[in-house]
Amino acid sequence: MTDAPAAERRPQRTARRRDELLETALRLFNAHGTAAVSANRIAAATGISPGNLYYWFPNKQAIIRALFAEWATASTAPEALPTDAPDALRAFVDALAGQPLVTSRFAFFSRELTGLLAADPELAAAYRANFTAKVDAITGLVALLVDAGLLHPLAPGTDPREVVVAAWIASEATPAFLEVVDPEASAHTAPAVSTALVRALLTEEGAQALHPPAD
Repeated sequence: MTDAPAAERRPQRTARRRDELLETALRLFNAHGTAAVSANRIAAATGISPGNLYYWFPNKQAIIRALFAEWATASTAPEALPTDAPDALRAFVDALAGQPLVTSRFAFFSRELTGLLAADPELAAAYRANFTAKVDAITGLVALLVDAGLLHPLAPGTDPREVVVAAWIASEATPAFLEVVDPEASAHTAPAVSTALVRALLTEEGAQALHPPAD
């Protein structure tokens, strides 16, 4: 078997180096906060020169935006859930339970979110687009599950989208909050907290759909 041509290997090496930079930046941001970590420090920790870092990212803000894109991709994606209501319910609850692991991996976002968004209009625009798309999708999912009899209807006059927005805010803040108030139990508590609202709205049929009896 012949080796891949050099022209084919270079993009692979480039992508790998970019991934290494992002992983190093993520580790440093989580450990020290974004304010304490410069682009030069990220370059040094990755073992490259600042000039090489700027080949991929013009500044630290661009690195943060790239990490946000990874976080958004890894986060709950209700638009990709099954269309069958019971299957969608199970997949959504599983995704919610797994979300704290994603949020903990990108812990600095949870800790610094509002400050980062206020400081970078481009990041704020990307966050708003992600927020709007996912909140709209979750709101549609809630309507599907209510119509299927798996969730209780909301109280008259309640805007489902406002409930979803409130749940989103709670979900964003949960890992950082639990780190402070209950650090030893946070890893075990966060999944239950993230799914608590959905579980509280389950009908009897919804509870059975979430945990179907074994054959």
